[in-house]
Amino acid sequence: MKLVDLKVCDFLDELASSSPAPGGGSVSALAGANGCSLILMVSNLTIGKKKFKILDLKIQNSYLSSIEIFKRNKNEFTELIDLDTDAFNKLMEAYQLPKETDEEIIKRTKEIDKATLGCIKVPLKVAALGLESLREIENIIEYSNKNTISDQGVSILMLYSAIEGAAMNVLINLLNINDEELKKEFKHSINNILLETDDLKEKLLDEIKYLLK
Repeated sequence: MKLVDLKVCDFLDELASSSPAPGGGSVSALAGANGCSLILMVSNLTIGKKKFKILDLKIQNSYLSSIEIFKRNKNEFTELIDLDTDAFNKLMEAYQLPKETDEEIIKRTKEIDKATLGCIKVPLKVAALGLESLREIENIIEYSNKNTISDQGVSILMLYSAIEGAAMNVLINLLNINDEELKKEFKHSINNILLETDDLKEKLLDEIKYLLK
């Protein structure tokens, strides 16, 4: 059974067990899905309101375009909850391959390298989706139902956690990459995401806190 098909309490029990997966990577993806879902709730409490309907049509269309991004990203985050655990399990399977002969050692090393890349690419996707979602929130804050300001703030925190958590998973798996050029490329990608994320998070939370005064 997929993780996303479990009841919340069953997922939490699985997370709390001695099994190393699901772990921080799947939780990061779940945080991203939660962040997007909150914004979709905000939109559902906004779009039908009179204040939204009297906005300029271009503003309405821009808002609705952003919401489509959140719908798509919610679905992708949801898939990544299981994909992260699957990637980790494949890495563990690779480590269990026999290593008695030179041929077996070569095959095992290749499979470990391949699986390690999977454990990097999945959280890197989570981080990229989180940043894409954060970029859309400013448009949401300005035109959404003012009674949902705190929900928007929690969404920002969820997406921020998704990005930071995913980045940690990228970095820990990079420790096992021997290709220095490839390692440099991945580090450059995740560091750029983190830099923009920090700036966006502070800016967006400042807007939320101002509106809550």
